[in-house]
Amino acid sequence: MVTHCARGAAVAEIITDKVAIGVSACVFNCPVRYNGRAFDALRVLGRERSDFSFTPVCPECLAGFGVPREPVHLTGTGQEVLAGNARVLDRRGHDKTEQLVAGCEAALGSLERAGIEAFIAKEASPSCGLFKARVGKRRTEQSGGSGVFGAMLLDRGWFLIPDEGLANPLLWWDWRRRLHAWLWLKRREIATSRDLYDAWHVLKFIVQETDRPAADEMGRALAALPKGASAEQLEPLRARMLAALRKPSSRARIRGALWKTYAHARKKGQLDGVDLHDLNMDSPEVRANVTEIAREVTGLERISFENDLLFGTTPVLRRDARRVRAHQAAESSGE
Repeated sequence: MVTHCARGAAVAEIITDKVAIGVSACVFNCPVRYNGRAFDALRVLGRERSDFSFTPVCPECLAGFGVPREPVHLTGTGQEVLAGNARVLDRRGHDKTEQLVAGCEAALGSLERAGIEAFIAKEASPSCGLFKARVGKRRTEQSGGSGVFGAMLLDRGWFLIPDEGLANPLLWWDWRRRLHAWLWLKRREIATSRDLYDAWHVLKFIVQETDRPAADEMGRALAALPKGASAEQLEPLRARMLAALRKPSSRARIRGALWKTYAHARKKGQLDGVDLHDLNMDSPEVRANVTEIAREVTGLERISFENDLLFGTTPVLRRDARRVRAHQAAESSGE
């Protein structure tokens, strides 16, 4: 992954390559659900869709179940199925455990060959569900565990997005900005305690927004690191940062962070003479409407990129390489 930054300068980090991301095929508008239906959950992305390279998979199709098919259900969580303590059954009680596990392994292999480290999953599915897979025949029966494929994904430590995270533009913006930050941190070289501290300085505002106690604890842990800290000391802290970036925010917290960022930039004079793209931070629409809040934070991202500023709400931006080169050329020529 290519990054562009000026070390030590208060500018956003830039990633320029397309982000490879896996997705449950049924929410990628592929008619592979048990009843032959599909759903285009990614429509909320709009033009941002071209920033990603998608690999759709359906573990149940790869298991050989076909379309249409009898739905399957779990007798326990996906974790319990993989441990041999629960089964996968169809409506007639036929055991489909071995087939589904094989299909999940095939799907995982496809994603790994594509270099995938992030996945958009159909929540509540007995295969792809992440956090509330259905257990039992009734559609209302849910567990706090995962589907079989979801359990495999969680075990890999990937960045996982339930399809519910694409329900509106603001939810997607929150998942997308944290995904970019997660990928940047995961692929960044961390050789010294200073490297880790510098990375935290870029990302800490997101974690402060989503989980202030965790952010404060991380600050104390970094302060306690010796200058010559070993990889064995550094990597667990990086792992904690990565885990913190997976935690979603809320509309109230996002709006509070947005206003705080805007006010801080105003106070510092960072926005003097800057085209604000018609931002209207405290309008009634922005206070009440998730689409308007999403428009505001996206506008703040444009300002960040165009003016070489670092706004803590989105410290890592994805921009096309040609756009980055054009911006750099304009800066060099003094335009």
